[in-house]
Amino acid sequence: MSSRTLYIGDVHGCADELERIVDAFGFVRGKDTLYQTGDIINKGPDMLRALKFIQKNGILTVRGNHEEHLIRMMATDESEWTEKQRARFSRLPLEDWRYILDEVKTWPLWRDTPHALLVHAGLEPGKSRLEDMDPKVILSVRYWNDIPWFEQVNWHKTVVFGHWAKMGFVDRRPGFVGLDSGCVYGKKLTAWCPEEDKFYVVPAAREYSPVKDKAKTAIDAPCMVPGDKLPEAERPKTFTDIKERIASGDIAVADDSPEAKKLRESSPSIAAEWAGY
Repeated sequence: MSSRTLYIGDVHGCADELERIVDAFGFVRGKDTLYQTGDIINKGPDMLRALKFIQKNGILTVRGNHEEHLIRMMATDESEWTEKQRARFSRLPLEDWRYILDEVKTWPLWRDTPHALLVHAGLEPGKSRLEDMDPKVILSVRYWNDIPWFEQVNWHKTVVFGHWAKMGFVDRRPGFVGLDSGCVYGKKLTAWCPEEDKFYVVPAAREYSPVKDKAKTAIDAPCMVPGDKLPEAERPKTFTDIKERIASGDIAVADDSPEAKKLRESSPSIAAEWAGY
């Protein structure tokens, strides 16, 4: 059998599922090549084990927005950390975070591989050179001027990306393949082998994401959509529109649930919360 390639979606500490999908692929060390879309860390149960599995098997990954956040946080004085950041860092000993940091800070923003361009989130529309693109866009873009970024980009080869769990699996070959299928949220881990023209899927063993993350994924639930009491023509249609209009005070979360009240009270920070999802 000739050598093969596997592109794996966002892991977020789901080490069991990562190991299972590599096993399902039948990875042959020294012959096959494994790539991964970034966001190995945070949210899930065993990010250190997932990272060591990546190192052991020579999986080539790219930096995700969660790795970028870690790099920036570790460069900041601890006195400036928020309570949310402190809670996140309390999950592992500091020496483990330093071990993770030493690895992820070496990861590139993109990898131009034989079969595809690999990035974490996407590309900046209107730019033809990766070097000219804003790194923040490559790490975190979803919409661009209220339209999914991949509907505005025409790249010269397939672009493989992750990051967008809410959008889920995207198959627009030969143009785009989106592999974040929400494993950490109890859905599945997805990978693509171009030589076989085949997708590998491993269901999540359970839902790992903490309850506090769910409000950011419930945007389509009728009781949680900001502006859902407005006339149809006036309702916000995209994350970008929602974030901007909440931040400006133009709209608020419509219902009276405790979750909605909490969101209303903290509305200036909602944009930052959703941007980091």
